[in-house]
Amino acid sequence: MFGYAADDPGAGLADVTTWVNFGVLGLVVLSLLTGWLWAKPSVDKLQAEKDRAVKEREHADAQRDAMATVLQEKLLPVVGDFIATTRALMPVLQQLQQLQAMIPILQELIRANDVGDTRGTRPPPRERKRKT
Repeated sequence: MFGYAADDPGAGLADVTTWVNFGVLGLVVLSLLTGWLWAKPSVDKLQAEKDRAVKEREHADAQRDAMATVLQEKLLPVVGDFIATTRALMPVLQQLQQLQAMIPILQELIRANDVGDTRGTRPPPRERKRKT
């Protein structure tokens, strides 16, 4: 009626009836393989990993809270001051940009005046007064 695993050596181990034919030992091995039964070392290992993950999360939460406090107390007022200062300096910066655009024109005028006035001669060097 029921055959034993030793009676049919050609039966594959993937067949559930093969494992059942092994009796209680077959059921234990099958439950371990499928995850229905957990071995004590693996349960301890999973529990330790869970505890470690919880500690890391608590540490990360504490760091996040500390960073949020620093952000609210120190960085946000500085950013507000920076924006106000930048708005106040904007007209000055725009004027400076316009003046920088005029620099090449002024340099060209200076070169033209130097060539027209001196006609290739240099002005006499200044004499220093010596202390006696």
